[in-house]
Amino acid sequence: MCNGYYARMRVFFLLGLVLLGFSFILAAAENASHAVPGTAQTFIIPAHDLWYTFWPKSLLIFELRVQRYVGDWLWDPVMLTILKLPAWLIFGGPGVALLLFFRPKQNDGTAEEMNEVVESFELYDQLTKQALEENPTGEEHGPLDIMPETSTGEADAIDENDALPEDEKPDKEKT
Repeated sequence: MCNGYYARMRVFFLLGLVLLGFSFILAAAENASHAVPGTAQTFIIPAHDLWYTFWPKSLLIFELRVQRYVGDWLWDPVMLTILKLPAWLIFGGPGVALLLFFRPKQNDGTAEEMNEVVESFELYDQLTKQALEENPTGEEHGPLDIMPETSTGEADAIDENDALPEDEKPDKEKT
């Protein structure tokens, strides 16, 4: 068990993501097939026509293998009926179903952690409002408030002797 659900469920969830991603690719291929001359110019193209447009040899090989190894009954009524649907629906439908049924469940610890984060943001907002209310009128605060007083500004020149220990610094009287 990992994060509230089993590893098998995670595999099915990831398979759903892969199927959904593949359905988006097939939807783009369906859109691209409208530019191929000689294809049916319908709004939705069946998976059989899409497959035949881009990979005709593989469709014929798949048909022959199904008929030879399984039987003619599987190809004609079953596979041809499925291939009348759009390709993105054939892969996207099961992908969405897998995502919905095998999505990670949210446990109570996650909700409690989110409440703690929200409370910390609310505390920050309250402290900011309180600091603004306590600010004397006419006094402005900004990023320079958090800078140390001994910081070097743009107008200050850097003295190379500041980094030296006191006994190694040259006497200013001699120079």
